[in-house]
Amino acid sequence: MNLIDHNQKLPAGLVDNGVEFFVYQNEIRCLHQGKTYTFENIPAQILEIIKEDMLKNPKALKALADWDITDPDAQFRQYIICRFGGFDQNPDITADGMIIHSEYIECGRRGKCPHEGKLCASIQLKNGILSRRDLEVLKLIGQAKLDKEVCAELFIAEDTLRYHKEQICQKAGIWGKPALAILAHQLNLV
Repeated sequence: MNLIDHNQKLPAGLVDNGVEFFVYQNEIRCLHQGKTYTFENIPAQILEIIKEDMLKNPKALKALADWDITDPDAQFRQYIICRFGGFDQNPDITADGMIIHSEYIECGRRGKCPHEGKLCASIQLKNGILSRRDLEVLKLIGQAKLDKEVCAELFIAEDTLRYHKEQICQKAGIWGKPALAILAHQLNLV
């Protein structure tokens, strides 16, 4: 009898050298090599990878300064929160040390944050930044909702929904509702 599910996907860092950052009880933590670390105890080599990434991203550094976050430690922490703060099935740093900027974190400031798309890389697509309404539409499409259900839930007309779908497709460089559903899953919206 075979009890092992070879298809299950485990979070990065649970049983490998990958890294998964997350915020729990208002504290940055990371999962790596089967251990959960608080921010103060995260291995230095992991922090160095993130610091290098942050320094290569002048747009994010400017956003942090514009946000009036000037203390280097506070900047570093906010960078991690905005870029990697959600717990998902995808590694933030792969086992071979490559950073993955692909996760969506619901921070509660979507559509209101003046730094949107500058720190939170997941809503920055190939051809533009997803708006709050784009994200709401995409999330419902990812849940396999029919167009009329999406319209009813968001209190929008079908023409408005069509507009948002076209905008998302243009921003992502994709076409069609199936591609939108796939995108919603890739961004961890569902």
